[in-house]
Amino acid sequence: MKKIIIAIFCLLPFISFAQSEYKASNGKTYRIGDTVKVALGSMPDGNFKYITASQPAFLPPRRSGNDLSARKDFAHSNAVIKKIKTGSRFTDSGNKIILVVKGNGLVNFDVWIEEAIAACEVTPCATTTNTASTPATGVADELLKLKKLLDAGALTQAEFNAQKKKLLGN
Repeated sequence: MKKIIIAIFCLLPFISFAQSEYKASNGKTYRIGDTVKVALGSMPDGNFKYITASQPAFLPPRRSGNDLSARKDFAHSNAVIKKIKTGSRFTDSGNKIILVVKGNGLVNFDVWIEEAIAACEVTPCATTTNTASTPATGVADELLKLKKLLDAGALTQAEFNAQKKKLLGN
């Protein structure tokens, strides 16, 4: 019985309580076995800030979060999700969601998914918007503003018509 308890305590650090799916802020649900589409690195040199080489559990923690960042040649690739886990960085408070993905060769990478979405290191990213509905609302608002300016006498009818034509793309 003692041997079993000792074995459990020895293996406990290696057991991960991972989840099987995660609904991200970009509207995509990531599951184990799915593919993550890697975009461009957000660092000035083109390397990645939020995609880093996985660190084995038996090594001591790194002091800097960027010393094993994925290089820019990892850009525009597809990576298969092997595990979804939580973790924290020394500079962050609280746990973050990390997707462990299979990289080229023997290396696995940690994708700090919410931060990578915000930095557009993965697609779809946070800056992706529905362009079909945005312009219509913007044009209607601008036309209302122009009509108020026309009614107030700040614009002539010719100026109003010219601006209206420009907004409508005629």
